[in-house]
Amino acid sequence: MVGKKIAAHERLLAAAEQELIKNDGHMEISAVAKRAGASAGLTYHHFGSKTGLVAAVVDRFYEPLRDILLGDAISADLAWRERERARTSAMIDYFYEHPLAPLIAGRLAREPEVLDIERSHMQALLSHGARNIAQGQKLGLICPELDPDIVVAMLMGGIRLAIDQALLDDNPPSKIELLNQLWQLISNTLQLEPIGDQKQ
Repeated sequence: MVGKKIAAHERLLAAAEQELIKNDGHMEISAVAKRAGASAGLTYHHFGSKTGLVAAVVDRFYEPLRDILLGDAISADLAWRERERARTSAMIDYFYEHPLAPLIAGRLAREPEVLDIERSHMQALLSHGARNIAQGQKLGLICPELDPDIVVAMLMGGIRLAIDQALLDDNPPSKIELLNQLWQLISNTLQLEPIGDQKQ
């Protein structure tokens, strides 16, 4: 029974995501239920409202991104600089390749429920990012006078806005072009030591 509930929940989330993509950020519960082969009543039972369903879709979008930025998707065996550049590259790849990303950057970004979900995920990313910067400082790679909490907020805000702008641009930069520009921003902000002086 629990398995069936999970399956229905996932079918409804997938259907809602498809409806949002198809209709430029809009959806109706009846259309989602039909696409998922479920009833509108079951949809309300799982998510409470259309707002709750949109929030759940956005939360689902961020789960793989959290693994990229917080989990084991990027090898911990890489040197610090190499690991963080790989993490930035993987983040760009995810946003560029996910069909829901342009809507989260644009149309859905104005929705309060989306802002609430993003805020909760961002807090976890900021905390982890501050620890990464502190580690880089201990390794002697990053200017020791920088405040990790303030700097990571500056970087995460700038990186996210840059990716959103790229997604909404009529002529977006390639992934490698955006990576090179963002890594230059990161390097300059963190005052990274020259590559020849890198310790880890």
